[in-house]
Amino acid sequence: MSEPLEHAADEPTPEIVPVAEDGLSSRVTGLSCPNCGGTLEVDAGLRVVECPFCETPLLATSEVGIRRLAVEPQIDAEKARGIARQWLSKGIVKNPKLRTAARIGEAFLSFLPFYRVEADCVGFALGTEKRQRTTGSGKNRTTTTYYVDVERRAEKIFDRTYPALNVAEWGIQKVDLRGDRLMPFDSDALDRLGMVFPPTGSETEVREAALEQFRRLADPSSGLHSVRFKFLQTLRERLTVIYYPLWVVRYRFRDRSYQVLVDAEDGSLAYGKAPGNDFFRAAMLVLTQAAALFVGTTVMQIAASFEVLLFVGLPLLAALWWGWRKFRYGGVVIEGTGAHKEVNLGQAVRVLASRSRRREAVRELMAGKVPEIYG
Repeated sequence: MSEPLEHAADEPTPEIVPVAEDGLSSRVTGLSCPNCGGTLEVDAGLRVVECPFCETPLLATSEVGIRRLAVEPQIDAEKARGIARQWLSKGIVKNPKLRTAARIGEAFLSFLPFYRVEADCVGFALGTEKRQRTTGSGKNRTTTTYYVDVERRAEKIFDRTYPALNVAEWGIQKVDLRGDRLMPFDSDALDRLGMVFPPTGSETEVREAALEQFRRLADPSSGLHSVRFKFLQTLRERLTVIYYPLWVVRYRFRDRSYQVLVDAEDGSLAYGKAPGNDFFRAAMLVLTQAAALFVGTTVMQIAASFEVLLFVGLPLLAALWWGWRKFRYGGVVIEGTGAHKEVNLGQAVRVLASRSRRREAVRELMAGKVPEIYG
């Protein structure tokens, strides 16, 4: 599990594995063919349907329901416990006594829902671009500003995932579906394997917010000094609910409970939380301060100009800040391919109280800002 990226042409897309018809639960019934009157059963999320009786191709005016898929788990509970135990026994930043004192407990399989939003953005913009030209050197150096008429084109394919529920207690922020085997959602079959959590909130609002984000990222007029004409359109828009399997492994250390989440599809560590190494924290703080003070005082004695002090001082301040952060936040170690924090588009849109505030929050999210409620 890793950070979701925009699909490129040479990247493997998720593989959808067909199953027997009696294993499908995400189907829409009660539809009839306008040509022969035959009964139709349509997979949720499709727009093009062929009548099984008269073989007439039909086009739905909109997607029939929300398509729901699931990722097939590939590892068992015992292997997940082994991955958690291996993670606890490695690394200098974690408490070294975890190797012998941590007690691995139960492991259960959970299917967490994620919204997968896909769209193609195409467009172009006409405008002027501000440029600068520098000539000469030294005191004769001059900079001239001029403007150039340009035409920019945008052709981008977006395929991103967002949590479909509150992930605060799980720690998972994202999943990577590239190359995964996706199967039609079967509620009964997944219930027999583990716990299935339904998505919360409005799929429509998440879809609109994600599409607006895609348009901002693909905007061909971004950075132009002036814009005379702009066209930008999203095509092949689709929202899918993906149920992703994760093994939740519990363990106890010094009378406290922790949990590790293991990706049930590829066996990677999705989220791990453990107490930190206090000796390592203190050592980083003391060593960075000692090194920074030694280098700083030495440079002050031999430096010939203020520029040299500034050039050396900024890296020293950065080193001091790094050492302080290691000491301040090293008491708890959080690692994993899905644990990196980012703006949670789906969750942020869902929890806002009023619709007017939601619209304002969407604009803040698209601009890269977090609403005040998350400050």
